[in-house]
Amino acid sequence: MGENDPPAAEAPFSFRSLFGLDDLKISPVAPDADAVAAQILSLLPLKFFPIIVIGIIALILALAIGLGIHFDCSGKYKCRSTFKCIELTARCDGVSDCRDGEDEYRCVRVSGQNAVLQVFTAATWRTVCAEDWKSHHATVACAQLGFPSYVSSDTLRVDLLEEQFREDFVSINHLLPDDKVTALHHSVYVREGCTSGHVITLKCSACGLRTGSSPRIVGGNTSSLAQWPWQASLQFQGYHLCGGSVITPLWVVTAAHCVYDLYLPKSWTIQVGLVSLLDSPAPSHLVEKIIYHSKYKPKRLGNDIALMKLAGPVTFNEMTQPVCLPNSEENFPDGKLCWTSGWGATEDGGDASPVLNHAAVPLISNKVCNHRDVYGGIISPSMLCAGYLKGGVDSCQGDSWRGTIPEGRGPHPQEGKSVPEGQWGRWWMQHHPCAHPFCGPPALLSGARK
Repeated sequence: MGENDPPAAEAPFSFRSLFGLDDLKISPVAPDADAVAAQILSLLPLKFFPIIVIGIIALILALAIGLGIHFDCSGKYKCRSTFKCIELTARCDGVSDCRDGEDEYRCVRVSGQNAVLQVFTAATWRTVCAEDWKSHHATVACAQLGFPSYVSSDTLRVDLLEEQFREDFVSINHLLPDDKVTALHHSVYVREGCTSGHVITLKCSACGLRTGSSPRIVGGNTSSLAQWPWQASLQFQGYHLCGGSVITPLWVVTAAHCVYDLYLPKSWTIQVGLVSLLDSPAPSHLVEKIIYHSKYKPKRLGNDIALMKLAGPVTFNEMTQPVCLPNSEENFPDGKLCWTSGWGATEDGGDASPVLNHAAVPLISNKVCNHRDVYGGIISPSMLCAGYLKGGVDSCQGDSWRGTIPEGRGPHPQEGKSVPEGQWGRWWMQHHPCAHPFCGPPALLSGARK
């Protein structure tokens, strides 16, 4: 530059100049994308590559840390719809902190073998004391559980409770008038103990009742009418495919593998109150909706459970009754005798039975069933084992369905249910049989409570 030349103006900063792109020519004709990419890379100074790489790594690390913090809800409640974490004290506090208000659902439950009433408040489940309890409160509690009313409500001594229900208590706020008690968990206060020494037990459904009888003979028996009044025949395009259990006038529970790839409701009908599949006068019920467990995976054993909603309610009578579902935190001991029923084959590889059969099977500990010579560690805590290690009847022999079905469809090896005889002379469906590829080991039952 000459002495008399005017000083050169400093070029303004731009990202184009930073990355050496000022010489990049723009053609009036749409360029080839690969050619442009190659030209940009050729002009990009090598000295900036380390900076770019470090920046990308830092961004990935920041996202990973952020996602880790976002999805880690240890000690908190996770909103399933948004993965948002909220404090446990915010659950069931009357304020919807999750987007769909899910933190205000499931705030009441019936627990344990005695069906004690519990509410979730102050970050934990608490047993309801008998003080100031009224019939209106029982109606409200059952309504929160999805029932129109209650069947019975009673009291139980605290010292008769299972240990896990003796630690945290609440009582009804007696200052609230009945018309203000619309949600039980909003109408209680925390107590260290029950001054009356009693807690509330609650029954919301007249379930698990039957008039038929059954001799306790292991090995398979033909059933009679009304003996298993909750047993349902699930029929796909007119063919019996699986068994199910009636749990309410509108809902039947079955195995997810029965409906997973056959999910069109209009293809299904359900018959109840029958023994023979050949000449049954039982009316057919149309299906409105099918819901299988969101975590069920075909060819796997877990979460093998589904619900079918009927288009119209079943009329309960001597032939048709609902089975009880187990209470929260209720466990049945190893060796407990259960019953499995269905139209399954009575021998391995045989055809389906045209008449309903039943058999008694004992519960087996998951530890035993997880032995390498039985199921080899694939049994999860939400599953249950029943049957005989040395052969005999299990829900594969006694409940599997291997009959003729529409061409192109292979039957699954399980159907029916296992129910232990419970308190008050009622029957509970503890678990529902799930699919497994063997008929030798004891049958696997997928948890109805999970």
